[in-house]
Amino acid sequence: MHVIEMKQLMAKVNRQELNRRFKEVYHYLVQQKIIVKNDRFRSQSSFATKLGTKGHIINAYLEDKRKITYEQVKQLCTHYSVNEAYMFQGIGNPFEKSKLPDPEQRLAMALGINFSPNILFTNVEAFSSNTIGVDLLEENEWFRIPGVNGELVAFNINGNSMKPTIGSGDMVICSPLQNTDEMIDNEIYAVVTSQSVWVKRVQRCYDRHNCWTHLRLISDNHEEYDPFIIEINEVRKLLKVKRRLTGLM
Repeated sequence: MHVIEMKQLMAKVNRQELNRRFKEVYHYLVQQKIIVKNDRFRSQSSFATKLGTKGHIINAYLEDKRKITYEQVKQLCTHYSVNEAYMFQGIGNPFEKSKLPDPEQRLAMALGINFSPNILFTNVEAFSSNTIGVDLLEENEWFRIPGVNGELVAFNINGNSMKPTIGSGDMVICSPLQNTDEMIDNEIYAVVTSQSVWVKRVQRCYDRHNCWTHLRLISDNHEEYDPFIIEINEVRKLLKVKRRLTGLM
């Protein structure tokens, strides 16, 4: 659903009815033991976290002291396979027959396993031996791989500077670092500057005052590609390469 369509829909939604439908779905999830009091993975607190809120706020919705937000309803639909048309428009049933959680899905929900896609695939290639403009990185599609969790970014590699570890045509899945201090020397990262993206092993470089000032970028194919150094101030983002998928092209 496009953003404009969603905004138009929200303007027509009766918040009281939305909250009533939320309570109906919530009690169904309790009945199905997808939400279980005092259970580590299935507690109301865990449920609230998936919706981006707290347990006491959920209680306020259930007691009609507050009304659930549109974004939280979207999260409910995403994480628990709830019918959006029912939630926002009252059309159909909370769980359409084709979308009713099967036993495997109910178990996954109970254990807190998220079925929603979490890996953003970009439609450009990050060259491991050359560079590309960062402004060309566009959102393309999202996907999910079982057992690979977190908010991740994926892109294809074109170049052989990281052979044999990463080959041309491989896809790398990366996790953005929240802080550059999380970086570990000699591991592989996607290094993003205002102009370029490199996929290299990285090392910290310090000045005579022991201040971290530069990054040394190293290719695994060191016989053909020499290391080079960039200033740490040039780095906009570091993404840790978590997985490599090969044989995709």
